[in-house]
Amino acid sequence: MLRKFTQILLSLVLLFTLGVTSSLLAQDLPMACVGTTERYGVKGFNGISDFDWVITDPDGNILPASTYTLLARGDSVDITWGEGLKGGIYTLTVTEHTSYGCTGAPFTSNIVLNTPEIFIPISNNLNDNMGVCFGGIATLDPGSGFLNYMWQDLNTNQIYYTGDAGTYTVRLVNNTYNCSYDSTNLVVYDLPTVSLGRDTFLFGNQTYTLDVYNPDLNYYNWSTGAITSQITVDGLAGDQTIWVIVTDINGCEGSDTVIVKSADYSNLKIPAAFTPNGDGFNDKWEFPATKDVDGNYVSVIEYLEDVDVKVFNRWGRLVWKSQGLYKPWNGKDIGGKELPMDSYHYVIIFTVGDKKFEYKGSVTIIR
Repeated sequence: MLRKFTQILLSLVLLFTLGVTSSLLAQDLPMACVGTTERYGVKGFNGISDFDWVITDPDGNILPASTYTLLARGDSVDITWGEGLKGGIYTLTVTEHTSYGCTGAPFTSNIVLNTPEIFIPISNNLNDNMGVCFGGIATLDPGSGFLNYMWQDLNTNQIYYTGDAGTYTVRLVNNTYNCSYDSTNLVVYDLPTVSLGRDTFLFGNQTYTLDVYNPDLNYYNWSTGAITSQITVDGLAGDQTIWVIVTDINGCEGSDTVIVKSADYSNLKIPAAFTPNGDGFNDKWEFPATKDVDGNYVSVIEYLEDVDVKVFNRWGRLVWKSQGLYKPWNGKDIGGKELPMDSYHYVIIFTVGDKKFEYKGSVTIIR
């Protein structure tokens, strides 16, 4: 970016004309921003003068000629205010030499170089600390109305988009070519972790409580519509896919899903025999059983509330029955007498929710 002849050095025209060799009258010093190239100029005698320029830094060191470029016969100069230059007041000294062998008195003027340490506070619109959730993109915007934006990686867009943690700095130049530096520290927040556990089975009226409470969480959103930290799933509802989305104190979201299956009551395993001999093993006719999530057979007796069981001998006589909550059969008849070793016929009817299931078959008592 080039700036036209600065007002303060253009005043040299008047000063040379009046023969003034002292410093300029007190006024605001012109500003320059690190990273820019500025043009400064004077006007001498028409076409018969050459000019020498000497530029010194705030410590009195003379800048090397590589930092500036003389134009024409030296009546103007482009100075590159590089990133390595120290902030503060620089002095420009100009000496005119005419073709007639005359040399004018040196003239000096001061320039303030703005750096991150010395700057004009234009605006500080960026928060000192900003945060973004992992995987998200932060929008860094120092505001509109500036002529120039330059971020730490030389990006010149007004708005800087990033999802990486770190410190971000932007140099701002306003319409009077004053510059400022605005910065923010961006933190990337981890997403909250939430676990609903492994997939599971529910039997009959069995319930299952899912609890994801965490003091760092502010909001819960379940697939069931609940907004509490825990819900209870009912096995009578059939197969369900349950998910939850949680939001933490930083506004970041995490989620998990679990599949809750209802037991397959149309394919229960009912034992074909039992041995009520008092040895403590297989003494009762236990039913029904189905496979759990691991493929193992488990009893669902305690979760069935309405079970009607009738057992008949080979001649069709009712020898045992049970109604309501299922009671395992111990091989005795209705009167409590032990039945002989034989095959018996059974009819089992039970309901789960609004569905009725019926099983018919034979079971053998072995003694």
